[in-house]
Amino acid sequence: MRIVFDIGGSVLVPEDPDIDFIKAIAYELVKISEDHEVAVVVGGGKVARKYIHAAKTFTPNETFKDYIGIHITRANAMLLIAALGEKAYPFVVQDFRKAWEVIQLKKIPIMVEPTPPGHTTDAVAALLAEYLQADLLVVVTNVDGVYDSDPKKNPPNAKKLDRITVDQLVEIAMQEESKAGGSGVVDALAAKFIQRGGKIKTYIVGKKDAYHLFDVVKGKHSGTVVEP
Repeated sequence: MRIVFDIGGSVLVPEDPDIDFIKAIAYELVKISEDHEVAVVVGGGKVARKYIHAAKTFTPNETFKDYIGIHITRANAMLLIAALGEKAYPFVVQDFRKAWEVIQLKKIPIMVEPTPPGHTTDAVAALLAEYLQADLLVVVTNVDGVYDSDPKKNPPNAKKLDRITVDQLVEIAMQEESKAGGSGVVDALAAKFIQRGGKIKTYIVGKKDAYHLFDVVKGKHSGTVVEP
């Protein structure tokens, strides 16, 4: 299979770099790459958001703030590149075609949001999966799947959805985005790109499952399966 992994920055670097998790996920990615073609998109997470928030004090320029976030995201990507060792392409990738070229070299490309900025990590991962005609997109987040309501705001009643269609994912993502302060597991733009991608199956899993990505790609996980 050709697999794209979308790894949230807050999973890799919650406050400080999670060294044990980075080691574990690097091991899993190398193991998966022995049998499959692998590409990874990394996010900026909480640290990037802190820098962007600080920048608001000095400038209203949204694009400038996006660039700050991209720089933080590159640092996260470099950490993962270091952990992957010789299996990784040694430079951060910011172009879909370059990611494809790296895969042909039997290396793992680690990609961040390309320039010019404007798309979320999830959207970039969905676009990369579409460009590469991937068989599987695996989204690793701080939440262990897609819920019918926000599990942080409605913990007693929020129900995790084990299996949904891509149309349902779009509907849920758009509902979350329309709420003040809404923060769905996958943003609406990314959900629409996944929908547009057509035949790409998507798994949305939490950090606990990510320690066992080798099993996740086989469908053994407690997250949500999004059927094309």
